[in-house]
Amino acid sequence: MKSIVVAAVLLLGSTMVLAEDPPEFQPFPQARISVAQWEAYRQQVHGAYGASLRQFPEEHLEVLRSPDNVMHVAFTTAGHAAHPAWVTRSVHSGKVNQIGYFAGSEAPFAVMFQAYRDLTRRSIDAIPDEPAGRKSAEIDGEPGT
Repeated sequence: MKSIVVAAVLLLGSTMVLAEDPPEFQPFPQARISVAQWEAYRQQVHGAYGASLRQFPEEHLEVLRSPDNVMHVAFTTAGHAAHPAWVTRSVHSGKVNQIGYFAGSEAPFAVMFQAYRDLTRRSIDAIPDEPAGRKSAEIDGEPGT
């Protein structure tokens, strides 16, 4: 009986770990998605990174980050011109990758996406030059690619 209880606990525990798997950086092949896809990904990110939630009501944004600070996801909230949409930035090997998805109008999303690219560029420019005289990070990525 004891072994059955232990097996059940392990099984339930592994299921809970699977439910908390980190979200994919590029969950869809195209930038245009459905509202249902937006909501499903938002729920997945909240499930994995919910403890890091920061809300910016004036900007109609909510931002979450992975515990290792590698992935940052900014979701629009009601009232944002691009809603529903999100932009994800991920840092690997000194390179900042950015991707985004939208279920609303493309034009406001494009503005939001570019604003995040500009923010990343300003952040990189604020890093002191390395001895070789170059920045250690680059920006890469396009909406949905």
